[in-house]
Amino acid sequence: MNTTTKRRRGRPSIPKEVQRQRLIDAALRILEKTHFEKTSVADIVREAHMSSRSFYDQFKSKDDLVAEIVEEKARQFFERLQTALKEPSSEVERVSRVMRAYLELFPLATVDLERLGGEAGQRVREVRRRYVQLMTDIDMRWLERLYERGEIARIPPRATVEFLLTGIEGMSFRYYSEGRREELLALHPVLLRVFLRALQEPPAAEN
Repeated sequence: MNTTTKRRRGRPSIPKEVQRQRLIDAALRILEKTHFEKTSVADIVREAHMSSRSFYDQFKSKDDLVAEIVEEKARQFFERLQTALKEPSSEVERVSRVMRAYLELFPLATVDLERLGGEAGQRVREVRRRYVQLMTDIDMRWLERLYERGEIARIPPRATVEFLLTGIEGMSFRYYSEGRREELLALHPVLLRVFLRALQEPPAAEN
């Protein structure tokens, strides 16, 4: 009796997580070359050398893929922050690194995230909210240390810090959606100066 195990014909199946990453990487490459809103699912799977069926096994839609990219970049941002905050530096340099890490978050993208609706839009809004909250937490700890050392006369309200960061976040996403990443990165020194100066301004006197 022949007990030899027969080999399965065809190529070995690709793990789901590998398929998912290949599609994400393909979409990111397309983002560097063209406006994403003009890109179809067929363009993405062709770039990934995969099938449309594989795409829909992983994502509900192109918008769902965009939301996944934003979430993946958020994970990378949080990991990068942990490294940046451990490196010895002055407090201002540390804040500068945080802001730079955020501004470098995305590749040359032309995705209007404001137009994402449904579940994908909600996922992106939640990620953006986490960005602002995390950076606010970091800046509040920095301001508390400066206050304890007597380097600043007061700690600005958390709402003020959050308001400033929300403005920077909104501006940066607009620049990304217009494919102006390099212009945004060039604004880093200006944004940092404006941010630091605004935090040091005394509160407006009440009438």
